Amino acid sequence: MNDRYLQAQAFAKERHGEQKYGDYPYYIHLDAVAELASPYGTDAMIVAQLHDVIEDTETTFDELADVFSYTIADAVNYVTDVKLEDRAKRKLEINQRLFSLNPAEDAARLALIVKACDRLANVRSSSNSSRRHYLMYQAEHEAFKHAVYRPGLCDEIWDELDSLIHAKDCVNCY
Repeated sequence: MNDRYLQAQAFAKERHGEQKYGDYPYYIHLDAVAELASPYGTDAMIVAQLHDVIEDTETTFDELADVFSYTIADAVNYVTDVKLEDRAKRKLEINQRLFSLNPAEDAARLALIVKACDRLANVRSSSNSSRRHYLMYQAEHEAFKHAVYRPGLCDEIWDELDSLIHAKDCVNCY
């Protein structure tokens, strides 16, 4: 495994500390997102490990830039939700930001890939365990896809995500 990736994995695990993803340590989610991002390169896997550290911990953009690079920090910053209590307002703001990204820019490309991988990991998990979350992702899917999808960028991720969102046999969902 690449040393930079292992550094990001350890950094994220330490920063998220005792945070949980459902009943599991948070790093389980980060590893799932990184695994989905693996076909898109080491930098995508690094961003996947770090994608929630600005949002969920005291980690700053400057700290990420110093440790990992401005490209990695920019990508993480692009996928970071603003601190608003209302989920609908948070998602509207981030969707507008993601829609404006140009995937010709490295950080933007990484952000769009990782955001799709993150959503797929969340939908996979919720389709097996949380009807409420699955239905929430299902309701948000059209706006999310409009903001994040770029043809040819990570179509395999989108194929599975679309399939799961439109599935009629979701465990515990209906």
